[in-house]
Amino acid sequence: MSHCDEGPAASPCTAGSPRRRTTAPRPAVSAAVVLVAGVVVLSAASLLVAQDYLVARGARVVIVSFALGAIPFSNLLAQSVAGTDLRSVGSGTVSGTALYRVAGFAPLAAGGLLDVAKAVPGVLAADSAPVVSALAAGAAVAGHNWSPFLRGAGGRGVSPAMGALAIVYWPGTVLLLAGLGVGRLMRQTGLVSFAAMVALPLLAWSWGGRDAALAGSVVVAPMLLKRLTANNAVPPAGRRARVALRRLLYDNDGAPCG
Repeated sequence: MSHCDEGPAASPCTAGSPRRRTTAPRPAVSAAVVLVAGVVVLSAASLLVAQDYLVARGARVVIVSFALGAIPFSNLLAQSVAGTDLRSVGSGTVSGTALYRVAGFAPLAAGGLLDVAKAVPGVLAADSAPVVSALAAGAAVAGHNWSPFLRGAGGRGVSPAMGALAIVYWPGTVLLLAGLGVGRLMRQTGLVSFAAMVALPLLAWSWGGRDAALAGSVVVAPMLLKRLTANNAVPPAGRRARVALRRLLYDNDGAPCG
């Protein structure tokens, strides 16, 4: 998962929020257990799909894709390695950025790979059906963003989006990565990433045709919606339009302290 999956902090007011961190015993063993479990789950899902135990069409494919996308690998690793629930860290986004803060690089790398990979089986199960492929890709991102295992919490969807797009339209993965990289360099990750998301369906239409544009649109939609809803935080009355715009463009509320 990219370090930018979380996006900027929800507001300046949360920058000084205390973070709880306790160390679990034998973190290396715990991390290895979680990593192996994740690989087993993803491998089993892929095998079941390949053997037609799960029918590779329509609603069943989309449901499987959502369920796989909802597996909160970052939070599982954070709890296993550092004894921390990422919903209590920073802005509350369950992301690679938060995982890195509490557990370091190795769990971040493992969680990132798993979050990218979990979007792949559902898309492959669509068996080249364009509409089903697009819906499966979007479902994986939606499951990651609003995981039922986390009572509706989740990440920003960047990692599963890159995994899904790698199958249905690989230039989209490159575009999202470029947006994150350029945004980091410019210290405007939220804005540049937003530009990349908006550009993705348009470029897909121009270079990849209707099917690529459909996939790009369905993948981007839950990412933009997550920005607008933040972590289910309701903006104060009188500022909702302004906050909604800031969330969409910059991925933060921009609310003054006090």
